[in-house]
Amino acid sequence: MLLPSELAPVLDTVTALAALAFGVLGVLLGRVCGRLVPLFGPARPTPAVPRSAVHVDGVPSALSDRSAPEDEGPPPPRCPHCRTDLPFPAFLAALTGPGAWWSGACPHCRATVPGHAAVPAVTGLLFAAAGAVAVQQQWAPTDLPPVLWLVAFGVPLSVVDLRVMRLPDPVVGAAYPVAGALLAAAVLWPSEDGLRHGAEALVSMVLITVLYWLLWRVQPSGLGFGDVKLAGITGLYAGWAAGAVGALAAAFWAFAAFSAVGMVLLALRRLTRRQPFPLGPFMLGSTLLTVLAGAPLLP
Repeated sequence: MLLPSELAPVLDTVTALAALAFGVLGVLLGRVCGRLVPLFGPARPTPAVPRSAVHVDGVPSALSDRSAPEDEGPPPPRCPHCRTDLPFPAFLAALTGPGAWWSGACPHCRATVPGHAAVPAVTGLLFAAAGAVAVQQQWAPTDLPPVLWLVAFGVPLSVVDLRVMRLPDPVVGAAYPVAGALLAAAVLWPSEDGLRHGAEALVSMVLITVLYWLLWRVQPSGLGFGDVKLAGITGLYAGWAAGAVGALAAAFWAFAAFSAVGMVLLALRRLTRRQPFPLGPFMLGSTLLTVLAGAPLLP
């Protein structure tokens, strides 16, 4: 029987091997997920009504013309080469199917969809960290997959938000059912507190969604509705790992880090007061830290 002093080197070796294996897996998966980034462009701005189109009584003539173009919201996923709309997630079969999954060929023009270099690098690092924490803290077999899924969709989603100030509905919407299934498996795994963690995850999802919705209603110009849509899944994960208090603490740290970075960029004149700044990466980052810590991020 190994003594604790003799067991430590073995555990360190297993942790290092797990970090290496999951890091390589994260780089490979990130290379595929990185192709999501160039598919999403910025949201379409609401078209301004020209002065010549306004009647004397102040009613825009364009409003009476049913054939006038209207703001249809953000554009769908599109090939950066041929600009063809790609239905999500159906196009993933073309980008990841046999013979094309590594090259990422567009199903229409067959041109290679480029990936974002930051996605495989960051995904690999976070996969390695999650694998190491799972070994060190002796997670159950069903606890690691939902964390890896959080990283897999969170990294490209953060990069898209940083590039074009947008949290695409196709990515956020697809993340919910997969996360729900993986977290349900983790909750139903035989353990003492599984059902309690599941109940706290659902309560936290509702709580954080309502919180962000209220903030959006009070100040729509300061918070995008995409952040409200993302809030549910961040509350679900943080509540599963650390309860409702942990979910509220994660939301607090997201806003705190967002404000601190924004102030630094303002001081460096890399950002203006009227220029928008993405909140999504900070929401996902604080959620991941809460999950890895397994406890509320409190002093």
